[in-house]
Amino acid sequence: MMKVFFPTLHSLHHPRKDYSDGLPPFDHLEVPRRVDRLLDGLQRSVKTEIVGVETEALQAVRQLHDPDYIDFLLSISGKIESDREYIPTVFRNDLSAASLEFRGGMYCTEIGSPLGPGTVKAALNSGATALAAADHLITSNEDVFGVCRPPGHHAGRRRYGGYCYFNNAYLAAQGLNASGRQCAVLDVDYHLGDGSLEFANERAPYFSLHADPWRNYPYLSNDTRYESPYVHCSVFPSGINGDGYLLLLEELTRMVARTHPQTAIVSLGFDTLGTDYIQDEQIYLTPKDYALLGGVLAKLTCPILFLLEGGYDIEKLSECGRQFIRGFLSARDMERGC
Repeated sequence: MMKVFFPTLHSLHHPRKDYSDGLPPFDHLEVPRRVDRLLDGLQRSVKTEIVGVETEALQAVRQLHDPDYIDFLLSISGKIESDREYIPTVFRNDLSAASLEFRGGMYCTEIGSPLGPGTVKAALNSGATALAAADHLITSNEDVFGVCRPPGHHAGRRRYGGYCYFNNAYLAAQGLNASGRQCAVLDVDYHLGDGSLEFANERAPYFSLHADPWRNYPYLSNDTRYESPYVHCSVFPSGINGDGYLLLLEELTRMVARTHPQTAIVSLGFDTLGTDYIQDEQIYLTPKDYALLGGVLAKLTCPILFLLEGGYDIEKLSECGRQFIRGFLSARDMERGC
């Protein structure tokens, strides 16, 4: 039995168009159906206890993100009409003297992550889901899944983007650290979690396997460097297949294990699937590869908290989730001699 938490308010966030590639915009990929499809896959694979989370994590978010950033999101949300979305139009480092509707450009540098009237409420609920899953791990010492939406790993201390508004992984890490547990954050989304990089620390180091972040989102500036004693990144090459990807993941997982974490948080993205629409460079993972991916992660002997990040092939998301959890739990049972 695996306990699976999901945010009951996630559908308040339903962005319509993504302008990231300019005009014409395309239908937004971060849709409410993602939660339904993943829950379907998890339920078809194992006996699960599905738990809806109705709370919002404002207090915990205030401990992680900068106050002016949170205040802006709360304030602008109250100004967005029910049939409208907010996207920044001017981008500067400091717009604090500008009127409210222009300040978003100092907290977001893109036009692909619109704010709707319910987006912040949904994001706070998503953060609460990560915390509820972390609390369950603390009390039970069991693996657990948080089907978070909106995702979180692109959200920095005072920055949103990449469909992310609050950093769910480091909200959970904050809770685990407060309980006395050292943890590791392992990110296996297609994209580098550039927000999570900002929060990496001695008690919650960050490990990531991702596409080249200078050629793919988040499109780092050429002069950007993210070396840190608490950041460990591996880049997979364009055109890699499942076998090559899994070899890199095994190497990174061994690196995580050498830090002897008391628990691990896995930012789990299914946008590494070969048919996902959000890739700039091709990667050739199939749904069956996720069973093997789950088996690799099961080699971490500590309890694991899985949190949903990306994954936008809606038709195949259910099967990817089913394969992943089947492979993970089968490997766990083998380790325990079940």
